[in-house]
Amino acid sequence: MDSKGCSRAFLQGLLTGVVLLVALAPQVEGQGGQGRGRNRQPEQPRPEQPKAEKLPKQELAPGQYSYEGPDVLEAINRGEGPQAMAYFERAAKEHEQQGNLVRAAREWHGVAIVANRTGRYQKSIQASGRAIELLKKSSVLTPSDQASLASSYSHLGSAYRQLGDLAKARQVFQEGLAYVRANMAGRHGSQSEGYLLNDLATIAFLQKDFQTALSYNTQAAHYFENAESSRQGYKMSERQRQSLRRWSASSFFGIGRDQQALGNPDAADAAFAKGLGYARLTGLRETEMQMLSAQANLALARKDFAKAAGLYEQSIALVAQIKVSRGVPGLYQGQSRAFEGLGRIDDALASTREAVRLNEEVRADLTDSDLRSGFFEDKQGVYQHAVYLALKAQQPEEAFALSEQSRSRTFLDLLGSQTTLSKGKTRALVSEEVLLRARRAEAKAEAQQSEGPEDSVRARAQAEALDRDYKAFLERVKKENLEQASLMSVEPVKLAEIQALLPEGTTLLEYYAGEGGVVVWIVDRQRFKLVQLPGDRPSLMIQVRNFRAAITRQAPIGNVQGQATALYRRLIEPALADIQGRRLLIVPHGVLHYLPFGALRSPGRRWLVQDFALSTLPSASVLRYLTDKGAGAPAGTLVMGNPDLGAELALPWAEREARMVGQEEKGSTVFVRADATEAQAKKLLPTVGIIHFATHGELSETDPLSSAVLLVPGEGEDGRLEVREVFGLDLHAKLVVLSACETGLGKLSRGDEVVGLQRAFLYAGTPAVVTTLWKVDDKATYDLIRAFYTRLEKVGTVEALRQAQLETIATYPHPYQWAAFNLTGAPR
Repeated sequence: MDSKGCSRAFLQGLLTGVVLLVALAPQVEGQGGQGRGRNRQPEQPRPEQPKAEKLPKQELAPGQYSYEGPDVLEAINRGEGPQAMAYFERAAKEHEQQGNLVRAAREWHGVAIVANRTGRYQKSIQASGRAIELLKKSSVLTPSDQASLASSYSHLGSAYRQLGDLAKARQVFQEGLAYVRANMAGRHGSQSEGYLLNDLATIAFLQKDFQTALSYNTQAAHYFENAESSRQGYKMSERQRQSLRRWSASSFFGIGRDQQALGNPDAADAAFAKGLGYARLTGLRETEMQMLSAQANLALARKDFAKAAGLYEQSIALVAQIKVSRGVPGLYQGQSRAFEGLGRIDDALASTREAVRLNEEVRADLTDSDLRSGFFEDKQGVYQHAVYLALKAQQPEEAFALSEQSRSRTFLDLLGSQTTLSKGKTRALVSEEVLLRARRAEAKAEAQQSEGPEDSVRARAQAEALDRDYKAFLERVKKENLEQASLMSVEPVKLAEIQALLPEGTTLLEYYAGEGGVVVWIVDRQRFKLVQLPGDRPSLMIQVRNFRAAITRQAPIGNVQGQATALYRRLIEPALADIQGRRLLIVPHGVLHYLPFGALRSPGRRWLVQDFALSTLPSASVLRYLTDKGAGAPAGTLVMGNPDLGAELALPWAEREARMVGQEEKGSTVFVRADATEAQAKKLLPTVGIIHFATHGELSETDPLSSAVLLVPGEGEDGRLEVREVFGLDLHAKLVVLSACETGLGKLSRGDEVVGLQRAFLYAGTPAVVTTLWKVDDKATYDLIRAFYTRLEKVGTVEALRQAQLETIATYPHPYQWAAFNLTGAPR
């Protein structure tokens, strides 16, 4: 492994530790409750809190569990976490119905503890949120109940953090800390403040504010160590000491992580060793596993790969014993890095495959679309490393499949809930899928939580039956609507299927810029080849951005041509000998989505568009959904231009363009100014064969589905034809042209499935979308669009755009005037 690879492994190891850290979060032992273990004799309530709501003590029968934090951890340590969670959830609902809200809150808190440790993050959010809500309803709380409230804040924030919502997590932790400082004093207050400081330290660490993280963790360690050594500490029960030791382990885990990030490995080693000492004093295998994983991460950063591999193996073995899933993908990813350092590439790839599988498993348990997207957002590194290892293991086809899986997964999760993306006949399928998926998830949870042998057998059988039903449903959906099936599960196409879909004379170039450098897969109907391209990803990003900047600021053409030739040598020339035919279908990756490929220039002083007809796809998998689209398209063209949005947004040349397109295309309906309404667009879009918008486009990278074509509001419409609405349309057009400002630029996610208006129109029913990569000169746009429509019927979409660009070059040679236009879709 090279130095850059070790640096990446170092950082990923630290982040793995962050994922695991939550399991060291607070579990409160209260003054009241169900006892401190199973089958314990009841204790009398303490008299010093006469105004607080008292919870009666009761003996625990077999199959019952104490909701006291340490007892919950002991249940998890015995491998009984799922059963305990099922018991707490039933009890909480019963006590809510009986009006015993504080007791119900404590039981919901128990659910949250187990849910966080078993990777059930959505359930943890629901349970901890409910605990907070119920405890806040109580007019008087004991100190123990206040501690439960603070602990619930910690678990709620931790679940959000696990799912990638750092802003929400920070907000929750800060609310908890404010509550503690305003309402709690003494031992409970200082301990609650300590673990919430640890929580905030983790957020600071994830935001790369390592010094602040170290300060928070150090303060927390001071609280916990002083509490045990103080005079008050001598009066503590052994269980209270165990809690302090667990929290101390959490603090030293954080200190070690922070010191490692700050470049102090010896200080980190000392902190981890001290944390491991505390962890072993607790007797909790989960806590020990987290400290071992921290030491494994440090060994990995120090390139002691054999030691790291051994420590990861120990950690994974402990995970199997206690049946937790949180952080486990990170353990396999760390193990993969260690194996890679030892030269065991096949083993490294196997470990990364397991990390991918486990991430998908956790994601499948999330029914909330926002949580699914957030959870997956920071998991793309696992896919990228898997692609890298597959390439290193001389498995180019597997690398291609993993690349496609990554793109498909990111696209699916960015889209969110499929119920808003259904159309026409697919709505019933979507409703059925949502119901089946919910029933399957519920059955799976019941199987995990079943308590007796008979219940376990029955629950597993039911879960397996529903799993079979769901898979059979997906097979049926694939037969009825393959594209809709792609929005329900990730099943990238096989290489052979891609090859069969490519027309003769077309070569597909799929790019990938990852940790192993930049590669391109060259695919045609008969052949498949992988080519390593010169340079690395960071330098490519700089080069592409500089090139775009030179074009859009209309730098001297000699400067632009020089940069265009440098990119041609890097991206096209190494593949040139293997390109068959005159059509290129390009699948970009990362920053390459911003690149106008047609403006790359050969050493022979020819633009790429002069030698090839070009089209792009967001992923090769999309190709299989375009085969039948556009066939039998209705007659007629809908044209909308220069909508009346105010003087500052007026587009007079766009109005001329719209009228010109109306003259070129027979049977056109043209709406301009006040008539270019969203209501008219929605009414007519499904009825025409060509759609042309000469309007402004507005893009949102923070909320891709809100990106929109801007039209005139009215008749119940807001004037924003948004991506989420386009996905719900049922189009039959053979072509959509978005001659608007920067309509082609959607969200560049790390899985690089661009979510923009062009992707939405492809799903809605058209096989081809023309968009622009930057705001183009009005007169040049007018001339290019006229040349395009003049040729469209004779030569087809791809060739018509190419010839229109060549004609424009003759009058406007600078790429700024002609290279922004890009065709996304089928290479026809």
